[in-house]
Amino acid sequence: MGLEFDFSKLGAMDILDIAIYVEKEAEANYDELAVWSRATAPEAETFFKRMAGWEARHGTQLADRRKELFADTPVRFTDSGAWQIETPDYDKVGPEMTLMDAFNLALEAEKTAERYYAAAVDYLDDAGTIAMLDELREAEVQHQDMLKTEMAKH
Repeated sequence: MGLEFDFSKLGAMDILDIAIYVEKEAEANYDELAVWSRATAPEAETFFKRMAGWEARHGTQLADRRKELFADTPVRFTDSGAWQIETPDYDKVGPEMTLMDAFNLALEAEKTAERYYAAAVDYLDDAGTIAMLDELREAEVQHQDMLKTEMAKH
């Protein structure tokens, strides 16, 4: 379960900064799922690595937009804890996670990220940033579709 945010208390820079952290966390989580699946499902490892790459790309897009809008303005939040927006809820399955559990956890994480981006745009006024977050929200939906397709193969 992701952290709850009161977007009315965050500015556009804050929303972008948190989104950058979220995408970095998502990349790390997909890397973790890739390592976990290596021994039992090499094709899933490849898939999870590809997903990590997508998340890295999202983080870069967000960082570029942040720099364009806010130059070198210092970040107000530190990336020192789990944001848990696009993070699998490993507690749902415990230590005996199956490949299908891994896919389902990733699917839920993508849905949470979609909700984050959908909620955040209501508190922005920069059309370019709104468009970027809308694109990222749609990318999260595409990731859900990719996960469902991959799940059907196993």
